[in-house]
Amino acid sequence: MKRCITAAVVALLTAGLVFAGGSKDSGKQVLKVAGLKGAYGDVYWQELKKGFEAAYPGTEVQLTIEAQIENTINPQIMAGAGPDVLYLATGRQAQLTETMISSKAIRNLTNLLEQNVYNENVKLKDRILSSIMGNGITNPYAGDDTNYMLPLFFSSNGLFFNADLFYDNNGNGVEDAKKDGKYEMPSTWDEFLALGEMLNEERKSNPDTPYLFTYPTAGYLDTMIPASIAASAGEDVVKQAFAYEPVWEMPAVKAVFENLGKIRPYLLPTTVGNANGTGFKDNQQAVIDGRALFMTNGDWVKGEMADTTPAGFNWGSAPFLAFTNGGERYGTVNAEQIYISNNTQVPELAEKFILYIYSKEGLALIAKYGNGAFVPAKGYDTIAIEQGMNPGAVAGYKGYYDGTAKVLVGSFAAATAEGVDWKQTYCGTMDSVMNGSKTVDQWIEQLKTDSAKLKANSN
Repeated sequence: MKRCITAAVVALLTAGLVFAGGSKDSGKQVLKVAGLKGAYGDVYWQELKKGFEAAYPGTEVQLTIEAQIENTINPQIMAGAGPDVLYLATGRQAQLTETMISSKAIRNLTNLLEQNVYNENVKLKDRILSSIMGNGITNPYAGDDTNYMLPLFFSSNGLFFNADLFYDNNGNGVEDAKKDGKYEMPSTWDEFLALGEMLNEERKSNPDTPYLFTYPTAGYLDTMIPASIAASAGEDVVKQAFAYEPVWEMPAVKAVFENLGKIRPYLLPTTVGNANGTGFKDNQQAVIDGRALFMTNGDWVKGEMADTTPAGFNWGSAPFLAFTNGGERYGTVNAEQIYISNNTQVPELAEKFILYIYSKEGLALIAKYGNGAFVPAKGYDTIAIEQGMNPGAVAGYKGYYDGTAKVLVGSFAAATAEGVDWKQTYCGTMDSVMNGSKTVDQWIEQLKTDSAKLKANSN
C-alpha cells in the first residue's frame, strides 16, 4: 500500500540537508539514536545506552524512542540535527525509511560487516543470520548487492502454537522430554498428520482433546502454500509459480495441495464458519484456549490477541513443515531494520554502536529487557534462554538459528485478468476443500486455468 510521505522530509532529504547531531560540544562524543517504541518497549534501549557508554568512556548516547517517532524526527531533520542511527522499519505509514532510501541518505554498511563485533573475534557478517541478509530488507536498491540496512529484529510467519504443550526430544529419552510438554513437535507433514490422527483417537475418550489445525481465514495460507512448495519442489519452482508458470500439476507441487486436503479430518470444525473478517479471532482464540494446536499466522497475533490471552501463556512459532525427514523447512519473516544516516558527523561512533548491539553483551541486554524480541544473530537463541526467555517460544525459532530453516522471499507478480481473483483461487479454495464442496483436483484445475489467464496478461 502506498502511503503519504511528509513533504518537508522529502524536500530536505532530496536537498541533502539532513545533518546528524553527533558532536563533542558537551565534552563528550555524542551519538543520537532514534527508534520506534513498539511491542518490545524501550527498556532495552536504555540498557544498551548504559552498556555502550560504559564500554566507551567519554561517549554519550542521546536516545529518542517513541511510538510515533517520525513526529519527533521530522522537526529535528528540519533543524539540521537528525539522528545518527535509526531503528525504523520500512512499511510504516510515514515512509521515512523509504524516503531515506530513495534519497540515498543511508550509509553503506558493507565495510562494517567485515569488522568484529564489540569485544569478540567475530565479524559482524558472521554474527547476523545469513538467511535474513541479501534481500530487499538489507539491500534496498535493485540490482545492487550492497548492504545499507541490517535486520535488528525479525518475526516469523509460520505455525503458531502454545509453546507449553510441546516438547522437543532432541535425541533425549521421550519420557524425559515429556516433562516439558504433552506433545512432540512435528517437523514433517507425515508427523503432523499422524499427530492429527492421534488427537482424533484421543478425543473419543476425552472430548476436550484439541484438534490439530485451524486458520484465521484462508487468506493466511498465502505464506504457507509458497513455503510448502519450496520445501517440496524447490525455490526455483516457487519462482515459476510466482510468475504464473504452469507448475501446478508437477507431482511435488500437487503434493502440497494434497497434504492441505488431508488436514480436513483434523481441522477445528468451526474454522470455515469463522474464517472471515468478523469471526477470524475465534479461530485464533482456539489456539489460546486449547481447542486447536496449530494455526498459520504471523507474530502480530500476539499483540492482536493480547486482551484475551491469559497471563503466563507462551506463544511458540515454527517454520512450515518439511516433506521428508531432514528435508528443507521454510518460513517467511518480517524484519525491522537499523541503519546509519549518510550524513552522520560521527560515523565511526555510529558503527561502534551497531557493533555493540550485535555483540554477545548487547544481545544479552536485548534478550533480558526486550520483551520477547528475536534478533537474527547466531547464538541468540541460547542467549535468550539464558536470559529467561521461554524455551518453548525459542524452540519455534530454532530452525532459523541452526540453519535447518530457510527464509522464503518473494511474491506473485502483479497481474489481473477478467474474472480472476487469484488470492481466492490459491488460498480461498481451502475453505471449499475443507467443507467438502470442492476436491483437491478441482483446486489444482482452477489454479491452472486462472494462472494461465494471469500469465497471458503479465507478458
